[in-house]
Amino acid sequence: MIQLNRGRLNLLLSTSAFTISSAGSVLLHIVLAVTVYAKTQSGLMTSIFISLQWLPALLVVLYRSDWDHGMNPRTRWYLLDMVSAVMTLPVLLFVSQGEYLAVAGLLLVRGLVDHVNRINKTVASRVLFPKAKATHYASFLQSSYHVGIGLAAVLGVFVANKIDIRLVVALDAVTFVASALLVFLTRSIEELGDTGNPQRRTLAVRVKEYRDALNGDRRLFICALLPPLTATFFQGTYSTLQPIFPIQKLGLGSGAVSASYILASVAIIAGSSSFSFFCKKYRLFERPFGQTQLLTAGLSLLAAGLYVATVCVQQPLASAALFTLMIVVFEFVWMMGFSGIVAFAPKGQLGSVFGISFAVGCLCASVLSTAVGMLLDHLGHDYLLMIGTLMTAYLLIISLAVASYKSPAPAFSSN
Repeated sequence: MIQLNRGRLNLLLSTSAFTISSAGSVLLHIVLAVTVYAKTQSGLMTSIFISLQWLPALLVVLYRSDWDHGMNPRTRWYLLDMVSAVMTLPVLLFVSQGEYLAVAGLLLVRGLVDHVNRINKTVASRVLFPKAKATHYASFLQSSYHVGIGLAAVLGVFVANKIDIRLVVALDAVTFVASALLVFLTRSIEELGDTGNPQRRTLAVRVKEYRDALNGDRRLFICALLPPLTATFFQGTYSTLQPIFPIQKLGLGSGAVSASYILASVAIIAGSSSFSFFCKKYRLFERPFGQTQLLTAGLSLLAAGLYVATVCVQQPLASAALFTLMIVVFEFVWMMGFSGIVAFAPKGQLGSVFGISFAVGCLCASVLSTAVGMLLDHLGHDYLLMIGTLMTAYLLIISLAVASYKSPAPAFSSN
């Protein structure tokens, strides 16, 4: 019989908190995206709201990523949740009047707080969970974010067109309060330790170290490119299409938009899990790097082909199946890049290499997401031309990157 000790109770409370707050935010995102497109018929305006999920992450990571000193992260978690709840309420003043630019500004500022808390939640796992199980429990904590997305998507199927958006805003604020209360019920069981208050290096210094690390090992260069490239060309574009394509191209209702979020959540979990299993069994990065090159090129070509096929077919079920497979494959490539960073980053530079790659991905995904909205308005929703062009650009960059590494020639001994 499983005993509910303090570590497991903290895990239950914290994952519930993360799931609830994520579900509230994503539900607002879904309903707001559908509402904005229905009222404005503008891909650009819709894409502005989509880009808000990345831009705050960029600003936070560029400013600071070391949130493991100062206030206890458990305390910081529930206080930031309360701040997010308070910052959500002013959205009510503008959303009912159709002042969507003002809403975008408010959500951008709130997004800064949310992304600080996302970093802080990882730090909090050090004090909430037993040291021996911190890594294991932290993986469950992070997975609760995707569970929240799935719950929001399921709920969105039923309420996207049947509920006043002001009620969704209020519900989002309530979920932050509920999350704060759940985290308040947790207790610290480990000491974070005295990490001091180290002086933060300038952005210029961190960028120089990042550039030198990538130049020093072309394997790291290739792997560090994969997360920002896949996030930009795949997630940054399909996130803009999700509230538009099912309605405009396939002639479906808003329920199909929410269903696409469910499919994306399932596919992301499937892609990351399948890579973890594959890497554990195959030990990819212990083999010649040429195998990683071939896998990167082959899977990139497959993901691009699936994406083009997704926007070509006319049958909703076929498009949904292709869309799901595309996300599974691109997430596998993303995870391959992330694990490669862990494997090849120089000692003491893992955080900086991943942090800057993550920030670059956030920036590019945000920019391309907005550009896709503009292109949809300009091209008259020519999805094949737009996605075909973007996937060609993606494959060209991947080809140049993969070709940049030459396997060392085998050494022969002379007799």
